[in-house]
Amino acid sequence: MTTTPDEAPGRHRRATAVTYRAGTDGDLDACAAIWKAAIDDYQVRLGQPPMPADLAPLRRLLIHVLTTDPTRFWVALAADDRDASGVAGFSCATVREGLWFLAMLFVRPDLQGGGVGAALMDRAQAGRSPAGGTSSVPGPDDPLDSGIHTWGMCTDAAQPISNALYARRGMVPRVPVWRVFGEVRRWSGLPELPSTLEVQPFEAIAGAGPDGHRRLAEIVDGLDRELIGAAHPMDHAWLRREGRSGFLVGEPGRVAERPLGYAYGSTGGRLGPVAAVDPALHPALLGVAVRRTPILGAMAAWVPGTADRATRALLDAGLRLDGFPALVCWSHADHPFDRYLPISLAIV
Repeated sequence: MTTTPDEAPGRHRRATAVTYRAGTDGDLDACAAIWKAAIDDYQVRLGQPPMPADLAPLRRLLIHVLTTDPTRFWVALAADDRDASGVAGFSCATVREGLWFLAMLFVRPDLQGGGVGAALMDRAQAGRSPAGGTSSVPGPDDPLDSGIHTWGMCTDAAQPISNALYARRGMVPRVPVWRVFGEVRRWSGLPELPSTLEVQPFEAIAGAGPDGHRRLAEIVDGLDRELIGAAHPMDHAWLRREGRSGFLVGEPGRVAERPLGYAYGSTGGRLGPVAAVDPALHPALLGVAVRRTPILGAMAAWVPGTADRATRALLDAGLRLDGFPALVCWSHADHPFDRYLPISLAIV
């Protein structure tokens, strides 16, 4: 879902005065419209269909990011009459226990090529308007004490100029991420959980006594810290609000004490995140998510190329690779994406 900044050499570039401020709830409709316009602008040129007109799911995601990380959400305002809102671009990022992740960065197509994207990126990284120019913006190679240990994002593989911008900032493209889409035609690709393991719905753990919610949070946070280097309970809460159901897997009778992974499914067809201490467990975890949340129609998941067991399982089940891959840009060579399938391209 991210990103299309404006560092290309000026196909649409026009001289316009631009200012920047923190984003607000009132900017979200304009940001969603810019997201669609920017993606449609290059997808149509690549022979791809335009994005769906229903932007409600995107708007809910923007609300979540703005709510959890308001200092990382910025808009660019253009002094022209192209848009009544004045919003010409936006950036937003999340920080989860030292893991910085760029959710989105989009600029109105006619303003791409004028430095707006770079300025928005500065503010998303700094969490403020950089008073001392780019030298005051924290990043992977910066000595500034930002409290951030990992910088990352997912970006479109069809945007090499943008990807070079991120790489110059220390966030190097590391791993392709595929949208895997379709219906299960061969259930053998998604095997049943072996008898040596047991599954418990998140709701069952949360409802087991007055400390159930706290215990569930401790278990899931522990797995996330082990696998991706940061807990992100606010994102798990958002997943539940979006209607996804979580399932924990571990040793029989000791799932809470010896958790080995978790998976999310939804009746709407969205799979993920999927986390496994051993990536060999991915096929069975995906099987749990699909079987426990009967899906009406097709399903989709974002699957890193390094999660080869998950990729092969979904393809063996009859799903297909859909469209161009995205790329994970990460600030160091070690990454979690052999054991972790992300929520989306916007939230890790």
